[in-house]
Amino acid sequence: MIETHVKQRNWPSYALGAVTTLVVVALWGSFVVPPRAHAQIPDSGAQRYEMIKELRTTNQKLGEIASILGQIRDQQGAEKESDAGRKKRRIAP
Repeated sequence: MIETHVKQRNWPSYALGAVTTLVVVALWGSFVVPPRAHAQIPDSGAQRYEMIKELRTTNQKLGEIASILGQIRDQQGAEKESDAGRKKRRIAP
């Protein structure tokens, strides 16, 4: 009678262990599998088009930066020339 009572008590423990194991496996699977990239364009042609469009805008911005830096260089060169001319005038008289 005692053995029967002990066996009846253990089955809820086994059921709880099995449910816990299933929950842990389900959660572990969701952590291990990387999420889908929803923002990715699945069409390779569209991906290339987007890359080319971004490269064109990047090249345009780099061209603008290069022209601004060229203007700054030219302004500094003109200022150095005018400063050199002023120093020569002061020394001459």
